[in-house]
Amino acid sequence: MSKILVIGCGNVGSVGLHKMAQFKNTFSEIHVVGRTPSKCEAVRNSVLKKSKGKVDLHVHITDVGMGKNFLNLLKEVNPTLVVNWGSPYDNLIVMDACLEYGVNYIDTACYENPEKYGFSYKLQIAKNEDFKKKNLLAILGSGFDPGVSNIYSAYARDYIYDKIETIDILDCNGGSKDEKIKFAPNFDPEINLRELILPIKFWENGKWQERMKLIDEDAPFFEFNFPEAGKFTPYLMYHEELETIPTHIPGLKRIRFWMTFSKSYLTYLRVLYNVGLTRIDPIDYNGEKIIPVKFLKAILPKGEDFNKSYKGKTNIGNVITGIKNGKKKFTYIYNVCDHADAYKETGGNAIGYTTAIPTVTCAKLVLEGKWGGIGVKNTEDKTLDSKIFIEEMSKVGLTTNIKNLKDIPSALKKAY
Repeated sequence: MSKILVIGCGNVGSVGLHKMAQFKNTFSEIHVVGRTPSKCEAVRNSVLKKSKGKVDLHVHITDVGMGKNFLNLLKEVNPTLVVNWGSPYDNLIVMDACLEYGVNYIDTACYENPEKYGFSYKLQIAKNEDFKKKNLLAILGSGFDPGVSNIYSAYARDYIYDKIETIDILDCNGGSKDEKIKFAPNFDPEINLRELILPIKFWENGKWQERMKLIDEDAPFFEFNFPEAGKFTPYLMYHEELETIPTHIPGLKRIRFWMTFSKSYLTYLRVLYNVGLTRIDPIDYNGEKIIPVKFLKAILPKGEDFNKSYKGKTNIGNVITGIKNGKKKFTYIYNVCDHADAYKETGGNAIGYTTAIPTVTCAKLVLEGKWGGIGVKNTEDKTLDSKIFIEEMSKVGLTTNIKNLKDIPSALKKAY
């Protein structure tokens, strides 16, 4: 029996709460905090309806990023575990509140400073000794990518290879929205757009390599036929799991991240960037200060506008090369998720589903004592058993496919 405090009622939080309600023996009392009453209550009503009123779910309305709001809520709720599906802007203040109160912590995305482009685990990982001193555990980046992509890397390290040489993480959204939806990022538009305009970076031969931007016409890409999802075009880009995996995979020569985009999507992105709507600095408008990317977020379609019509599948996984018993080995580890199935079960889409289910799995393992320890960890940490996670995640809702390959795609052999 456990009491859990969840931050966030968006696409990911909604899916996660629906899923937690299916495991009442583990998540016996759920408290969710958000800023928008109507959104939180809509999610609560949906969860209660689907669970036939058998879940103990409580809603709290406050801004966790302001002052002592979250610390005060911790004192009121007295939870066993905190799961942060909220804004990555608030990660540090939430972690500090968990430290002061004394409760374990899980999130899905690394900290971002709202006033600067980019993301980094550095400030969160710096809290490692503080969490250890209080005998507390913090698990960072426990979505799919980051999260399961890290775990797939760890599984290959611990159960498949003697030595891993290269990892290419491939993220494909093979879904199609209602034809009326011309442009809509796959998750929080503000966070998504800030990420997509960063310079391309990847890790190779012990150091970072930096290239052009995803929005440049000559950004690296290739064609790939994703199992069950179809043929799409993944583009090279910078992503947060690249920050930590190299420190946990001895002898790793290279790791890169690729995500699929249509030509029309990138055209929209270039236009928005070029006209200044992805800017994060305040501008004057009719005597008021507004931030362009926040205004853009407000007018772009949200999940509730297209989840019902979303069709197709996602495929996210790792293509890995390495050595086993003195011979070259090639492996593809991946998951496939269906948008329509995700909507039918939780009212969300496959993007939210593939982020939420790993977090629920992580929380379940922590609460049941199957994952543990103290300090601040990413999911590929050697002390967290990747095999147990993959087995548990299949029970929660996402299965893993492991294929041996004769070779990797020729495009992945290229140096960029």
